[in-house]
Parts: sequence; structure tokens; C-alpha cells
Amino acid sequence: MKIVVARYNENVEWTKLFPNVVIFNKGARLLGNYNEQLLKNVGREGHTYYKYICDNYNNLEDFTVFLQGNPFDHSPNLVKRLRKYIKSPQLNIDFEHISEKILPCNLSRCPHHKKCELPLSTVYEKIFKEKKTEMKFQFGAGAQFIVSKQTILKRPFSFYLNIVKILEHTTNPIEGFVIERFHGLIFR
Repeated sequence: MKIVVARYNENVEWTKLFPNVVIFNKGARLLGNYNEQLLKNVGREGHTYYKYICDNYNNLEDFTVFLQGNPFDHSPNLVKRLRKYIKSPQLNIDFEHISEKILPCNLSRCPHHKKCELPLSTVYEKIFKEKKTEMKFQFGAGAQFIVSKQTILKRPFSFYLNIVKILEHTTNPIEGFVIERFHGLIFR
């Protein structure tokens, strides 16, 4: 299992509790002994996650955990949960939210975004290449999840590269908030 952490300037000392962690850092360099890779600060955590998938598409671990630099706001029991995954000899997970708050959403409107209306159906069409305006789904607040290699490989490399391109145009694209809501759809 690989643990992928999308960091900006969060304290990631907690990552030292776990093996096989890579920190994709879009902020100031870390001091200390970390497996750190620097990335341009674009696209929020979703860019980090999907860039990792593209860069490792042919060399993925059986399971990958995707987390924010400070995962505890959305996953206060994260340490316990990760230890359970690591100790389990046979994980039987295709995709699972690690975020502890699972919220309802619809392509026509998501009430869990206070800044502005999200272009959910527009981004859905860009990703899935089909037009839909109504569809109910759930998402894990905070965009933290575990996904199997088998599930990732159900979609072609070009699918994930398209997501990276959607997100790489600015530091904090509105599409990043949309894709946070789509992880469960992307990996089904």
C-alpha cells in the first residue's frame, strides 16, 4: 500500500507513523527526513492525486491511500484506520472514503459549498464525456480515500490525464472543488 499526501504548508510529522508514504509538496520544502517530491502549486489536492496516478499508472501498488496534508479535520480517526488497512493481509476494497463525513450531492446543485455554485454538470461532461444534469451521489468531505490498483486500471491512462489537464490551469480552480465531489464516481 502506498500513502500519497498532498501538502501545501501543513505539518506532516504524522506521516512518520507509517511506511511507504510519499509527500507531494506544493509549498515550502520540508525540513527533516521525508519522502518528498516537489510539485507546482496548481489544481488543489485533486491535481496531486491524479498526477500521481498518471506518473505511476503502470507501476501502482495494490492499494493507494490519498490524503491531504492535514487529514484530521475530515478524518479524526485516521491513524487507527490506516493501521487497520496496513495490518489487514487481504484488503477487499475497490474504493472507500476515508473522510468521516459523507455528504449527499446532485449534479444540478451541491448544498455543501458555500462560496458559489459549482459547475458540476459541466465538469462531469468534461470528465465522463456524457451530458447529465441530474444524478444523485455522495462524496467524502475532504477528498480522502483508498482505492485499489484494479479499480484505477478500469479506466485508461488518458482518462486520468484529462483530469490533470482540467486542474492544472490555476492554483485554486473551481473544478478542484467539483472533482473533490467526484472521486466516488471516478473510481466506480
